[in-house]
Amino acid sequence: MRPLSVVIAALTSTAFAQFAFAADLPVKAPARVIAPVAYNWTGFYAGLNIGGSWGRQDNSLVSTTGLVEFTNSDHIDGVIGGGQIGYNWQANQWVFGIEADFQGSGQKGNGSFFIPAVGGNLALVIPSSSIPYEDKLNWFGTVRGRVGYAFDRWLPYVTGGWAFGHGEISGTRTTAGVTTAFSGSENYSGWTVGGGVEWAFANNWSAKVEYLYIAFGDGPTVPVATGVNLVSGKMTDNIVRLGVNYKFY
Repeated sequence: MRPLSVVIAALTSTAFAQFAFAADLPVKAPARVIAPVAYNWTGFYAGLNIGGSWGRQDNSLVSTTGLVEFTNSDHIDGVIGGGQIGYNWQANQWVFGIEADFQGSGQKGNGSFFIPAVGGNLALVIPSSSIPYEDKLNWFGTVRGRVGYAFDRWLPYVTGGWAFGHGEISGTRTTAGVTTAFSGSENYSGWTVGGGVEWAFANNWSAKVEYLYIAFGDGPTVPVATGVNLVSGKMTDNIVRLGVNYKFY
């Protein structure tokens, strides 16, 4: 039994020695978890956008004598695209900003009027007239404030401000086989309100989707015949567009 006692004693001594050595080793501190830094929206930015729009404008044919007064409600739809610049300032999770954009517009719509002939007892006093026309919004822009609430890299926001643009109406009048052309244009000024959501998918890059409602002022008044004008009323517009921005630190 003596050899067995020697083996047991040797194993016990070895175990105690290893335990003492491990106790003398320095204790490694637990790894520190670094919380991710929240995205900050503060800074200047610039970008591009593209989208579509659908609008409406009332156009009336008005005679100074009161004999002719017809009204059409025309759709003015098309593709838009342009650029924007702006600045954001973030306070806690609230983001305040100002943005200006300028858009080229392919919005247009077609309409027409028909004036029936007016006859007297013995002869035709006024022959009939056909008046087709095209109504266009050539370009527009906005200057708006923005207020949003940031969820780190997501920024839902509301926006509103001033809207401006330029539109024109052109067409022809055919009376008794004779055709004459007419055209006129007008600078618009009105207001806009809307909202959207922006996503910062990289440190300097963000993408957004945005809706705007625009109420422009009155359109042009264009003479189409002696004593007869084509009068355009207020234009309203709905815009949905996608955009991408680059933020400058």
